[in-house]
Amino acid sequence: MKEVIINSKTMQNRILSLAMAILFIVIITSCDRDNGGKAADNPNKDVNEWILKNMKLYYLWETHLPSKTDKTLSPSDYFESLLYRPVDRFSWIQENYLELLNSLSGVSTEAGYDYNLLRMSQNSSEVIGYITYIKPGTPAEAAGLMRGSYFHKINGTQITVDNYSSLTKQTSKYHTLGISEISGNTIIGVNSVALDVIENYPENPILLDTVYNMSNKKIGYFVYNFFARDRGDGSVSYEKELNDLFYRFKSERIDELIVDLRYNSGGAVITAEALASMISGQSENHIFYVQEYNRIINQELSREYGNDYNKTYFIKNIEKYNGSGQVTERVPINSLSGLPALYCIVSERSASASELLINGLRPYMNVVLIGGTTAGKNVGSITIYETDPVKQEDNKWGMQPIILKLSNADNFSEYGDGFVPDREIYEHNTDIIRQLGDTEELLLHATINKIFGTDENILPKTKHTGNQATFIGSSMDKTPVRQNQYITPKKLREKNE
Repeated sequence: MKEVIINSKTMQNRILSLAMAILFIVIITSCDRDNGGKAADNPNKDVNEWILKNMKLYYLWETHLPSKTDKTLSPSDYFESLLYRPVDRFSWIQENYLELLNSLSGVSTEAGYDYNLLRMSQNSSEVIGYITYIKPGTPAEAAGLMRGSYFHKINGTQITVDNYSSLTKQTSKYHTLGISEISGNTIIGVNSVALDVIENYPENPILLDTVYNMSNKKIGYFVYNFFARDRGDGSVSYEKELNDLFYRFKSERIDELIVDLRYNSGGAVITAEALASMISGQSENHIFYVQEYNRIINQELSREYGNDYNKTYFIKNIEKYNGSGQVTERVPINSLSGLPALYCIVSERSASASELLINGLRPYMNVVLIGGTTAGKNVGSITIYETDPVKQEDNKWGMQPIILKLSNADNFSEYGDGFVPDREIYEHNTDIIRQLGDTEELLLHATINKIFGTDENILPKTKHTGNQATFIGSSMDKTPVRQNQYITPKKLREKNE
């Protein structure tokens, strides 16, 4: 029988000796009372049974799984029928696990722009989008699009509250954007821009970085858009690049640090652990976060390893693994020490691993938030897919169920409603959306003011006079994997090999 090793630094080998026993428990206590149908009449039965078996083992809310299920449903509908809604807002499934794995590393098919969507006013059904950042080397960059460009049409159709979900899905292939200007609540001027897409485009999570010299202070700043070790090739190249950036910060002896997480909706927990260690300089004896699994896994791991089995600590090395889970390279972490505070720019899109970073560091340092209330995701998931090459012929599904809840060293985990910022301000309510890194850009400007104790009352002029524009969605809505914090699954191995 095969078993899953979950790679979160302290857990990567601990489930190894338990998965067989746990699976045995799940199997013998899961008599088939479901409407399965004969395989010949129900082509979905095998996949759905695979889904149910794994959900009974790993799902955080496994005690709330329905006693009877309909295995004739499509796998996506069947997976949805198992979820503990509305408590579970984040689990999902994809038809192709390879696309899921690529997305976890920031590899996707796209034109190269990120955007937010706003409802023009409470009395209007019209939706306007604006570009939040452009990815280098993409068709969007070649077309001359910039952060702050507004658009109100996709493929010639006006975006509304009723169609924005379906229209934005069309941007994953060749499409046109109706670039526009706004005067008050009125859209004026239209310029149709055609955009092709790049297949398997690898986005680097560090969009930009710099050090500002201001009033005898050196302020390190970087825009970090998701947590990933690498582009899925096992090289840990993105973590090494992040580590190199902190070498620069350390060498230049920065006095303050600003991490821009406004578009960072999550990613790899192990990378959040590395970044937290770079920022705080905490030793390996200090807890970064504590994991809570479902009753089956919690009981078995606690019995086998004691009460400390679920504690994850700060680290001193970035570790690279081979296919068997063995460490093949260790890179010492460049950690800062003595920072008076960490300043984080956040928004309603800041979620998962971003919130884990904030929560995990708060017991050790002052974490100041500027921007909007964060998403409120205090849970994590695992990627599950069929690894048997023969069975993969009939089952290429990949699922991302929530399997754990996370708290910090002070045992705090109740941020399901998000973190409220120390200074609440939203970029989409300003008259000019300046480029990221510009010290006059609204949120960065407010953060710098906070650092220097000149927390002036910034009252931006809005492009949308009368009723204030309302945030209703973003490009993250069509890529749920980017709204995720996940424990990286290691290679599946035979117990008795």
